[in-house]
Amino acid sequence: MKKFLFSFLLLIFVFSITIFPQDVLKLVPSDSKGVVLINDLEGTYTDLKTVPTMKTLLLEPFNAELMLSNLAQMYFNALKIDYESFLNNLSVDLSIFVQEPKENNYIFGFSVGPLENPQTFATDLDKLLEPLKDYGISFTPIYQSVGNQNYLVMVQNKDVYSSSEKGVTDFEEILPTKKGLYYRINTSDYQGDGYFYVKDGFLIGGGNGTAETEFIDKNFVKGAQEYPFLGSIFFTSGLIPKDLTNFADFINIIVDYKIVENLISLSQGVEANVDLTTSNNAMPTISNASYLKLKTDAKIDEIIPILNENNIKYKKTSENMMEFYIESEITSQNNQTEILTNTFYVWKDEYLMVSQIKSDELQKLLNDKPKLSENELFQKLSERIGTGDVTYAFVDLTPIFQNYVPNLKGQYGLLLNVSSIEENKLKIDFIVQ
Repeated sequence: MKKFLFSFLLLIFVFSITIFPQDVLKLVPSDSKGVVLINDLEGTYTDLKTVPTMKTLLLEPFNAELMLSNLAQMYFNALKIDYESFLNNLSVDLSIFVQEPKENNYIFGFSVGPLENPQTFATDLDKLLEPLKDYGISFTPIYQSVGNQNYLVMVQNKDVYSSSEKGVTDFEEILPTKKGLYYRINTSDYQGDGYFYVKDGFLIGGGNGTAETEFIDKNFVKGAQEYPFLGSIFFTSGLIPKDLTNFADFINIIVDYKIVENLISLSQGVEANVDLTTSNNAMPTISNASYLKLKTDAKIDEIIPILNENNIKYKKTSENMMEFYIESEITSQNNQTEILTNTFYVWKDEYLMVSQIKSDELQKLLNDKPKLSENELFQKLSERIGTGDVTYAFVDLTPIFQNYVPNLKGQYGLLLNVSSIEENKLKIDFIVQ
């Protein structure tokens, strides 16, 4: 199991337990804009595997642990790092921190220990982090001693770190238990803190953060008893962030950001109901019954620029109805390539709707579906954390897992909630079984 720990650290980034006082926190700059605590990685990872969804993914039958362990070992061998020796150093505490020497200019660092030989560990880390140097990111090692034990600090800017006052002491305020992941962020754009931990076979998380609550439309979000559930994923939110400038570069890859910005500025709520279908152990696909609902003042015509930007063919069938066509290549059983055209229908009445089936067919289908509140897993998870008045999302993985393993027992999935607690502040809760 230890062989998987480093692989898991790279993939997930951090899982931890925290017991105060923490010597690694004594090495963290007091003015850090973000801090994550990591301690006893092995213990937290062991707890994580008591959560049914995580256990099924990591162990039998999907065996992600074994696969990632093998990949990590090959990577270490290529770098000529002693894999076993490195893993033996992972029974350490770790803190990751972010400093802001100039406005909106962030640099990273981390402290780790206690270590028997921090110099050797630093050399191995330098090899692992070598690819980051291509992006102008490099770390300088600093060797520290706390309580007669050796610690390693790796920083991007040694001068900034050395001139900073050290010590973070107020994390006790956000700790519901001694195990889990804990973080605090305090930047000019966002302030928040949170955690997650394992308890009674559930992965439970929570946190608080700043947001523009004046744009929330709580009337859009209904109780679970009012929503038909198609079977896999349900999402509803009365909050659509109006400022996505931080994601503008990514959005521009798909479509002109200004087009999306205009559509978002006119929208107040979003709902998605998805049914994932699988067959013959193939990857899940979205069924035709799925839909997207948008509460918006935008007209049908305002979607057309997005389609044109992506060279998607469309046909407007009336003032408030249109359809567009997505082509994809598929390979038949005789290895022949075919072009498959998927038709999407768009209509605008009270809401803007997008689905692969027409309005009347979709409504008939939804009338025959059970309500979300009737789903057994949803009932179990919502009994523990309720449902959000701003946003909630539910994912039922049970049918997907059972497609790959027909005799698999149990229930698998998650629930995430967002609730308004005061002006410009939201509370987030999630639970995974």
